[in-house]
Amino acid sequence: MSFWLNDELYAYKVDNVVEVLELQKITVVPKSESYIMGVLNFRGEILPVIDVRKKCGLNSSRDILVEDSVIIVLNVNKEDTDNIVYVGSIVERVSDVIHIKPIDIVQIHEFDSKIDSSLTEGIYNYDGNFVTLLDVHKLFAINYLKTDKI
Repeated sequence: MSFWLNDELYAYKVDNVVEVLELQKITVVPKSESYIMGVLNFRGEILPVIDVRKKCGLNSSRDILVEDSVIIVLNVNKEDTDNIVYVGSIVERVSDVIHIKPIDIVQIHEFDSKIDSSLTEGIYNYDGNFVTLLDVHKLFAINYLKTDKI
């Protein structure tokens, strides 16, 4: 599933996408990490909502909370069915579901990307636009989300 951040195209593997939610009220959590926008109720569970731009270290003068913004709900540890963890990833807008063959994914290096390449699976050329494939497991790893500030 592809989406836009700072006029750049990014994507998550659709296997990790649970649902796309319209923007809704997010409850701020005092003294949390800057990339944690807050929490919301998702099917009776507390869902942390992450500003992907901040989590990836992307600078932007624009507000992430715009008219087309959505929250992509992701299962970040899909393999562990006994310990399902959902995270809300707020993005500027969604684009398309892109079918990508693994052979067409090109690995990127630090100098090729605006974000830490260890958080990506590579890039893909989609209709003349480069799509950066974000690695959900690394980007939203449980140990990366934990903080002693909450």
